[in-house]
Formats: sequence, C-alpha cells, structure tokens
Amino acid sequence: MDNTTIHPSCTSLAHLVDLHLWRGPPQNLDADRPVQILVNQGYVVGFSPQRLQPAWSAYRVADADRDVDYKRPLFYYQDMRLEEKYRIGRHTFGKLGGIQLNVGHMSPNEVINRQFGRLAQMETFLMSNMSPQYGSLNSGVWLKLETAIRLINDDPDRDHVWVISGPVFGDAPSSINRGNGKNLPVPDSYFCVVVDPHTYPYDIPSKVNIDCFIIPQTAPRSSSPDDYPATLEEVEAATSLRFFASWGRDLPFAMMSTMHDRAAPVQSRLMRTLQEVKSQRDVTFASVDPALPEADTIGGLIDALKAEAAQLEIQQRALTEEELARVNTIQHTISWLLRAREVAGPPVPAPEPANMITYKVIEDLGDKLTTGARSACNFWNRFVTPKYSIVIRLGTFTQFGNTIARAYMPYDKDGVHYGKVEFNTRFLGRFTDDEIAGTIIHEIGHTLGIGWDTWRKLFHENTGRFKSTAVSKLRSLELMEVELDGGPGTALSHWDEDRFDRELMTGYQDAGEYVLPVTIDVMEILGHKINERLPVRKPLKELLEDAARVVFSRQDEARQLDLEYYKETDLFETIPHVTPAPKDPAG
Repeated sequence: MDNTTIHPSCTSLAHLVDLHLWRGPPQNLDADRPVQILVNQGYVVGFSPQRLQPAWSAYRVADADRDVDYKRPLFYYQDMRLEEKYRIGRHTFGKLGGIQLNVGHMSPNEVINRQFGRLAQMETFLMSNMSPQYGSLNSGVWLKLETAIRLINDDPDRDHVWVISGPVFGDAPSSINRGNGKNLPVPDSYFCVVVDPHTYPYDIPSKVNIDCFIIPQTAPRSSSPDDYPATLEEVEAATSLRFFASWGRDLPFAMMSTMHDRAAPVQSRLMRTLQEVKSQRDVTFASVDPALPEADTIGGLIDALKAEAAQLEIQQRALTEEELARVNTIQHTISWLLRAREVAGPPVPAPEPANMITYKVIEDLGDKLTTGARSACNFWNRFVTPKYSIVIRLGTFTQFGNTIARAYMPYDKDGVHYGKVEFNTRFLGRFTDDEIAGTIIHEIGHTLGIGWDTWRKLFHENTGRFKSTAVSKLRSLELMEVELDGGPGTALSHWDEDRFDRELMTGYQDAGEYVLPVTIDVMEILGHKINERLPVRKPLKELLEDAARVVFSRQDEARQLDLEYYKETDLFETIPHVTPAPKDPAG
C-alpha cells in the first residue's frame, strides 16, 4: 500500500507532479512513515513529517540554450505550508559529536536556478528540502555527483535526465535538537537514482539507463560517486520506497533492463560525464620550462628563478603536484640565495620598506605551517596593502581534547602588528594544506582589525546590524550581521554564523568555506588599501589554488621587520569554538 498523499496546500498543483518525476512519485511502503508531496516550481519533495526532512526530492535536468546564474541566496526559509510542529527553523545544523553538519539540499539550487529562475532557486532553500549532511560529504563526493548531473547536456533524440535523491537511515540514528521537542534524525547515507531515457519510445526498461548510488556520510573527499554503486532493489530495500511502479517487475529490474534488447548497452550520460571529469583531472598540461642554471651571478640566478615562478603563477589552471613542489623549492632557494648574496657580496641597498603581511615559524611539523603560512600571506597580500606591516607568528602545542588550534591577542611594536597562532600536534599531521592556510587566513583577518576597536564602532552591539555611517561607506554592510553568540572570542568578532555559515570570517570553521566580497571590502573601512576586489563570492579552495603558486619574493623587505619580537598576550580564540544552541524562534 502506498502511504503517500499530496499535501493539502498542494492539491491544486497535483497535475504538476508528473512533470518533475519520471513515471510518477515513488510509492511509500512504510506505514509508520507517511509521506506528503510538496510541489514547487522546479522540483517536488516527498516530505516525511515523522523525520522532519525529505524522504525523497526529485527534479529533472534539461539543457538550456542560455543558463541563468543568480547568486546563491544567503538565507534558508521555513516552509510555511507545513504545520508548525513539523517546521525545524531556518538555522544551520551545527555539529554532531564534533562533526560539522551542513544544510544539505536534496534538490540542488544551481540546476533549478538555471532552468526555472530566481524564485524557483529560492524555493530550493526551503527547509523542507534539507537534510543534515556531513560537511565533508556535502562539499566532497555529493558535490561531485551534483556537479556531474548538472553538466549533463541533452543529446539529440534523447529525453531529459531525471533525478530522485534522499536520506537513508540506520536502525538507531543520532539526532540533533531543534527546540520545542523536535529532534531531527541524522542519516547514515544518501541515495541518488538518475534516470536517463535513451531510445524512444521509453516504454520498457531496456530503453532507459538507471544509475543508482548509496553514498555513506563518511565517504572520503577523494572518492568518486561511482565508487558507491547500488542497484534499484538495494535503494528500495534501504528506503522502503518503490520506484517506477508503472513498470511491472516480476523479474529483478536489472535483469529486465537487459532482456528486451540484446544490443550493446548504451552508456548513460551521467557515467560518461563522470569519466570525462576524471580524465580532465588526469590530463597532462603543457609544462613550464625550469630555470636554466647558466646564470653567472647570484642575482642572475635569483632573476631566473623569479621568471620561472612568474610562469607558474600565470597558469590558468590548478598546478600539478610536481609544479607545486617546484614552487616550494623556488621559494626556499630564493630565500637562501638572498641570504648568500648578503654574506658574499658587497652590501645591496635594501628596498624602500613597504607594508606587507609576512610570517615567522617558531615550531613546525614537516613544513606544514610554513606551506600554509605562505599561502595565507599570499592571499592577503594579493587583496590588501595593510596600513601597518603584519607578522603572523606560528608554532605548535600538544594537548588532549578537541582544540585543534588557538590564537592570541594581537600585539604591536614600532608600527608592526603581530599575531600568534599555535596548532595542536595531535591533529596537525592530519590537516590538509588548505585547512591550515584557511585557519591562518582567518587569524590574519583578525590581526587586520576584524574584532577590534575600529570594527566595534561600525555596528550596534545589541543587534549586530551595521550603523548607517558604516553602510554609507560600504553599501554591502547593509546585508551583513555580526555574530552575537558564542562568548568571548566569537561574539562581536565574526560574521553571523546562522546567516553566513561557511564564510571565511564566521566564528566556526567549516568544510567548503567561501569568501564574500564584503570580507575584502571591509578592510578599506578598517584603514587598509585594497589592491584587488573580489567581484563575486569565491570558494576559498579556489583562491588558495591561486595563492599556492605565488612565490613570495620580498624577503629583503621582510628582513627589515623585527620578526623575532614576541610578547605574551591572552588567549583570543580556540578552534573549534563551542557551537551556540539554536535560537528560540519565539524569542
């Protein structure tokens, strides 16, 4: 028996259900989990009131002559069609046992955006479309799958591609509290069924490719969606859903799909796209010629190495591991050659000092902090010339518990500002270069002024909203709010977590972080010079790829700073912070 109904608010839209689903909605065979269908402009959700999240969400992927690309909305929305007892609020999901939970779209915003426009895109941000998804999955394998689906084009004489996805629960799932006695279970994994009709008429299974996946929450980032194949029967057993009921199945579905047509199987567009994406990762790029060692002076060799670095910096692609290793080698070699020139030759006049952001590593673990610090300083030096030079001092500590890093109050001397960040050796060895660099970039942001006196004068501390005087200088501040929760080190010193979630300068470190243009632009109000503005929101990972291939060649200027100066200051913040409890919607 099918335990699915149309939600009362959507009965007038029931005729649209088949426009978003291949051969109708899945049948719900679980009598203890009623499903209500919510019809939206660009997709359909089978909502489970019992679990307060979708049992499934379905959409189609149609190629468009001209894609629409509206910016990602900044908010999540309550679905007011649901009774209040089934609404979970519009705040982010926080963490579970120290693991970041993202607000996982079951129907993604981008593919709906490009087909149906802005309002349809905003409807994908209804909380009725969301499930608590591990941050590492949401920005890892699941993102790879959604991206591959979005890249599928309509081939001649082939129908659109159709997608159904949703959560899979274990026998005793963990849950997160959403207030007012509402507990949201956290799935063990997620399923995705992709239907690709290839031969008209599409009336038998042999004329349709069906790719199925069950991807665990713990899937490694480096893995691929096709590492987690499933059969339709396996998805049905895991979800108590029955798909494509209009196709009778006296035999297993996989067998039926081959019985009607003995010709060579037609490859699905999804698998073809996944293979193309993999091949693009493996493509051999034109190499950059290494510097020739014929230079007869130290200065000539330095110039040759800088020329090689410049060629690596202008590559419009991610560098290979070999090229990144060369960048690191060039960086170290230039540093030693500059020192050798000082010792061996006549004094070279130091260049006119200019403000910069640099670093001093006190203790390291296999050059991990040195590599991260270089990318972090390259990041900020690209966008900002600071009104004072900054030295970020880096070291390690060892401590049990979940503190992965800690930062201290900035201090200054002779116009130079110093920041201090230490990383816990119990975790440091497992961090990626991007995770280390992102943490250092965040702390340099504080040393540049976010969280301190000038910053505090820009907004109302009781609301977190920016004052009209600040908005008159930077219009985008009108849309921003400052974090009020989290205690010392978090409150009043970051963008609001509920509204901006994975932004670089929120108080809680997340996977898949991004940088808003306002985070760069606000530096001008804090007194710094903007070298380059960020035109749109960018993934931090993409910006770090650019920063990793830049060789810092201002060592002569950096040596004019007192890199050794140190002053004990109080602890400012630890990472991770304690996530604040969800706000009570009633106030």
